[in-house]
Parts: sequence; C-alpha cells; structure tokens
Amino acid sequence: MEKSVVVTSWKYDVSSRYLKIFYSNGSGELYHPVPEFIYNNLLRTNDKTAFVHKYLEFDLHFNRLRISA
Repeated sequence: MEKSVVVTSWKYDVSSRYLKIFYSNGSGELYHPVPEFIYNNLLRTNDKTAFVHKYLEFDLHFNRLRISA
C-alpha cells in the first residue's frame, strides 16, 4: 500500500519564479518557472497536496527537480 505524503511547507521566489515544496516524508521538489498566479492559487487552496499533484506534476511547462533529505 502506498503511504500518503502531504505538503508541509513551501517557498516561492518572485524574481526567479522558483517554487520549493517540502513533504511530510522529508523529501521536496523544486519547480521552475512557476508564474506568480499559480503560486497565489496554491495559497488559496485548502488541499495543497492535491493542488501540487493536479497543477504542477502534470503540467509539462514546469521543470521539476526532486530534493532529498
């Protein structure tokens, strides 16, 4: 059975458009280039994990780099 992982924190840099997202298992991901309106939508949503899964992981316009703890 797959273990559920949730978003625990995030950080966005407006000038570079880098979005760092950290998860409950200690891992993280770096997305680039993320427009500010996407980040603002992330802030408004209640389920951050679902937002990341739907709008960032499956959008081919973003480069993604995994961050290991």
